[in-house]
Amino acid sequence: MNMYRVEPFKSPENRYRPKMRWWLPGAYMENDEIKREIEWLANAGYGGAEIIHFFGIPTEDVEPEHYVRYGFGSDEWNDRMKAALETAIPLGFQLDFTIGPLWPIATPAVMDREDERCVHGLHFGTKMIIGAYRGTLPESGTIDGERPRKLVAVTAARLHKGAETVGKVATLDLESAIDLMKEGLVDVMTERVAWTPPDGEEWCLFAFWSQTNGQMNNSIGAPVIDHFTKAAAEAITGFWDERLLGDPHLRMLYEKNAGCLFCDSIELNATMLGGMYGAQPLAVSIWTPELLDEFRERRGYDLTPYLPSIFIKGLYQLSVRNADDDAEFDFEDRSSNRRIRNDFYLTLTEMFRDNHVRVIREWANRHNMRLRYQTYGLPTELTNGLLEVDIPETESLGFKDSTDGYRLQSGAVHMLNRELYSIEVGAVLGLGYKQTWTGKEYGLLWQLHRGFASGVNQAVLHGMSYETTSASGHFRDLFKWPGMSLMGSMFSNEWGARQPISLHSRGITDYIARNQFVLRMGKAKVDLAIYRYHIDGIHYDIQTEPTVYEQAGYSYDYVSPSLLSLETAKAGSFDGKPVLDADGPAYKAIVIDTRVQSEGSMRFSPYMPLEMAVRLLKYAEAGLPIVLVGEGASGIVSFNGDRSLMEQADDELRQKLDRLRVMPSVRHVQNQEDVIEALHQLSVLPAGRTIAKSPLITLRRYDQGDNYYYVYNSSLEFEFSGEIIVCGKGRAYVLNAWDGTVYSLQAGSTADGEMIIPLRLAANESALVLVTPHDMSECVVKHKDTPIHNPNILQLDNWTLTVDCWTPGSVPFETKIERIRLELSEGLKDWTDIPQLVNKSGIGRYQTSFVLSESDDRISEAVLQIGQLSDTFRIQVNGTPIQAVNQIDRRVRIGKWLKTGVNLIEIEVATTLNNALRPSDPHRQPQPHGLVGPVQLVL
Repeated sequence: MNMYRVEPFKSPENRYRPKMRWWLPGAYMENDEIKREIEWLANAGYGGAEIIHFFGIPTEDVEPEHYVRYGFGSDEWNDRMKAALETAIPLGFQLDFTIGPLWPIATPAVMDREDERCVHGLHFGTKMIIGAYRGTLPESGTIDGERPRKLVAVTAARLHKGAETVGKVATLDLESAIDLMKEGLVDVMTERVAWTPPDGEEWCLFAFWSQTNGQMNNSIGAPVIDHFTKAAAEAITGFWDERLLGDPHLRMLYEKNAGCLFCDSIELNATMLGGMYGAQPLAVSIWTPELLDEFRERRGYDLTPYLPSIFIKGLYQLSVRNADDDAEFDFEDRSSNRRIRNDFYLTLTEMFRDNHVRVIREWANRHNMRLRYQTYGLPTELTNGLLEVDIPETESLGFKDSTDGYRLQSGAVHMLNRELYSIEVGAVLGLGYKQTWTGKEYGLLWQLHRGFASGVNQAVLHGMSYETTSASGHFRDLFKWPGMSLMGSMFSNEWGARQPISLHSRGITDYIARNQFVLRMGKAKVDLAIYRYHIDGIHYDIQTEPTVYEQAGYSYDYVSPSLLSLETAKAGSFDGKPVLDADGPAYKAIVIDTRVQSEGSMRFSPYMPLEMAVRLLKYAEAGLPIVLVGEGASGIVSFNGDRSLMEQADDELRQKLDRLRVMPSVRHVQNQEDVIEALHQLSVLPAGRTIAKSPLITLRRYDQGDNYYYVYNSSLEFEFSGEIIVCGKGRAYVLNAWDGTVYSLQAGSTADGEMIIPLRLAANESALVLVTPHDMSECVVKHKDTPIHNPNILQLDNWTLTVDCWTPGSVPFETKIERIRLELSEGLKDWTDIPQLVNKSGIGRYQTSFVLSESDDRISEAVLQIGQLSDTFRIQVNGTPIQAVNQIDRRVRIGKWLKTGVNLIEIEVATTLNNALRPSDPHRQPQPHGLVGPVQLVL
């Protein structure tokens, strides 16, 4: 870090600051209130907001017949967005906008649920026949008989008589599969078929019907659009051109704001029979009218005869995810079935990428906006869809706060050279008004630290509701103190001004911004590229426990065939060693690893295109270390339209992998546990590591000779105190993200020239370490973090507590302050153990005094050790506020503000609103509040 970057680190620009997801009640807003809330967000340290038209909540002065005037894209909505943009732009506060109202994506341009541009499901009916059949096509039990449908295909296949049952309902002979419509045996007008099987065996007759699924976007009562066709994507962008950007002045504001269009996770259902969430799993496939033609063009063969094999019960609904399962009607060769489905899923992926994401991104870019997209939720190959996304986004909810899960997209971020990897963070069921900044139970910083350690560098908080002040009709039920919560009072969180912890938000947002500033420096340099080819919406078998690689100190990304086919995916050199993508992540080795089957425990090898094996051979010839685990590959990815062609390609793949195994830079091991030893044999070591196993997770970024390390203690129980060995030459510094200061470290060096850095991290604490050839002495503040030998410990027990309790006012949006003053003669206690504070939330100010004599010669080294508290705190020593204290470690050096004689300390603690809501919500459980301690002065 050059010295000119120190000040931007201390006071980051808005683009480095976290953003807020902002839930808005349609256009039922007031421009002055929009202005006030944006200014509050900016003052609280947020750099932008993501605007979501949630749904319209009418105000008392609007008649029902006029509600349509306040919808997405209406004149009223445009007027509110004009006010928002005119407020935000001068503040440098960037606004992002969802591509349509709420989610899944819909547009007022498509309001008829029978429109072909709506999302489709493919249904099937089946009938067992022996001998000639002339009759009506079999009906589907999942289709809506009252609505239009379209006959897509009619096929047949012989029932398999083998001992093994593959299909859940029936097993079919692969070679017998036939397209009866192609043979001219189906009368589409009368929906009848006349066909005689070629033998006297039992056959299964299938009819496949396409129907729009009826899934609605509740925000505007519009059907969800098809995510696989250009016509649907162009309906969205066309509406923006006509309605949202139709006014030249408003268009200028959008383009000057230069925000993002945002799309949430792809929450599509192939069928709405039974509901949106948790419905009974059904055998209905996601579909689009152009799929068979696109499949034939992209995969080189006709999917029609093999359609029975794509129907995995529940896979295309939000309730179930298991792409590894067998279909209801499957062919006798499981290997072929899975490759046929691979081809189907890959076609969906490419159509989503080319016909949907690319169209929206190119439109956004033409208007000086970028596309931020959560491209998961469908059975697709995740990284392939990211090729057309400006800013990939993950989420703490869907990926279960898993560092391993976040790496499913980090490979695409790094290999595609994307500046930002965003995270929707903070959505936790059951923690509405209860989620804390610093706690161990889904504390927001715990969630963010795990994301940062995995490559994330932009936080979007979930979220904040608009402060509506009036309502009419049945919406009144939403209006309870402390205000309307559009995501529901049990789903976290409301991070706006309605909670006491909001008063301390600036210190937290500054901390996040400084971390994000450093995590965008230069480029990520990652130890390992782990090959992964898998189809999943969100892989629900993700674990939060440290992986084998993390336990050994390695950083890693998952990489896929689509990423390894990039022009930049070639062998090069970095740090004097062979690497993959030297100008990007500079992976030191590739691991072809096994993976856990979805919803299972068995590990198996991934599928691999034949071209991938050819590329691996070239990497090995260039000296790039490669570790093969188990078989290395289950086979090629594609069915190739014919089982014999598939098996021939499988043989060729095995031969190439056999050649690979004996090459000098390659190691072959039987299981994942042996990979670490193989990497050591290949002299592939982590860029940041400890001598013994530790809970540390390390991320490295490199910028023109400067090495930045994000080091995270992932343990929630134990402190780390020891040494970490990192790559880089020069001097070592810690960049304090809490207050923006820089201080030097007394580092040693190894025989190989690596740096040995002493580090102490509390549980869930992180540090930013810089190794640089530059002399930063002009920027360094004096800092001493060594333990005090033979310390004198003064226990601070006598406290006065003054609590500003937040209580309901006369209307749902009014909060009143009730002040309670207590003498804590029995010591510090949780508020739930103090009768006067059992159901209270707010700001607690704890005051105590103590005397230091002139004989206390180590006053200048004094440390205040603050024990347990919830949630955030501030300190004053003798009337002087101490700025930006570490909210995780809670050990504060206060010696410079102490004096001989009487000293006064005040600790201000902010709580959530949870306990104050308990009287009106008996289902709420009490939450620890206040300062519990112990509080000690260490001299």
